[in-house]
Amino acid sequence: MDTNAIEAKDPAITLVIDSDAELAHWRANFRALPNCQHMRWDDVKPALKLGIDACLKANGRDVVEMLDELTVRYRRTASESRLSWEQAREVVAAVWVRVWEQNSVRINSVPEFMHIGRISQGLRVRS
Repeated sequence: MDTNAIEAKDPAITLVIDSDAELAHWRANFRALPNCQHMRWDDVKPALKLGIDACLKANGRDVVEMLDELTVRYRRTASESRLSWEQAREVVAAVWVRVWEQNSVRINSVPEFMHIGRISQGLRVRS
């Protein structure tokens, strides 16, 4: 089991992620993600891993603040994926929301930087 924990700037927040379990969840459900209905697992997996890693490395930052960094990392690591960055952003947002919702029970409240509305507006592709 690959479990990671990270403490944010606020010592009351400790994020715990079982990366293997998280990937297993998404492997079973990735086709329900936006833009992934006709994708292969190998196309979606880099975006999922990036989402998990973003949660671990946020250190108190909102995911929207990390967009430039995530864009560069995705384009560097997922060059063979059929999922464009514009599509992958929605996958990253879904991972971010799921991880923080799962951890909010342990944390007893949602951190100030965990605003699902802002994530949706900031990461989701606009028409």
